[in-house]
Amino acid sequence: MISYDKVFDLTKNLTILYVEDDRILLEETSENFENMFLKVDTAIDGEEGFKKYLKFFQTNSKHYDIVITDINMPKINGIDLIKKIYNENENQSIIVISAHNESQYLLDLVNLGIEQFLIKPHNYTTILDILYKTANKILKSSKIIFNVKKNELNNDYYWDSEDNLLFFHKENIKLTKNETLLMQIFIKNRYKISTLQEIYNILWIDTPHLASIETLKSIISRLRKKIPNTVENVYGLGYRLIF
Repeated sequence: MISYDKVFDLTKNLTILYVEDDRILLEETSENFENMFLKVDTAIDGEEGFKKYLKFFQTNSKHYDIVITDINMPKINGIDLIKKIYNENENQSIIVISAHNESQYLLDLVNLGIEQFLIKPHNYTTILDILYKTANKILKSSKIIFNVKKNELNNDYYWDSEDNLLFFHKENIKLTKNETLLMQIFIKNRYKISTLQEIYNILWIDTPHLASIETLKSIISRLRKKIPNTVENVYGLGYRLIF
């Protein structure tokens, strides 16, 4: 049995998104989480959960450490929410809490890559055990990632992922806020193509009326001029970095 103190030592600096359509359970469980995690955000359905997921990245330039979600929810169900999240961040740690009669989804969820599957009703000991294993894995992975802070790009440019700075040799290339967010998206996706719609949804998730796709294209164009031959335009699909 894992003690609360051992779990807290691992989770106290982590962030979590908890998505559950049962308002009473959401409130009760999130209160417990708030005593264990640095930050806890909640959502009542998959649609709200995904919006908060994108907004958190936009605000903090990183994803939640852990996402916990139910399966059967209105608007966007848990399966589709997980697919959307993995499309944004394939390394996201996800725990599914669901009813016993929904266990038929287990194989599909495992194939998607979820961290754990917890069947309701669940007990406190089981939750502690799962959170301990998940947090321990996250912290071990972060130590590896932290040591790879220098992302070498084409033509002697490189991105410092710890300080979110772009360099040419040792010279810092000054970027605007939106250009910095663009670089973070490109680095996160690495060789994967970032579509215009994906980038737009992250940059202006809460204020779509303040910008347009043409505005976004203009920002990308300015960034490409600052780092020539380093951001590739894949015709008709989107953009990606050249490493």
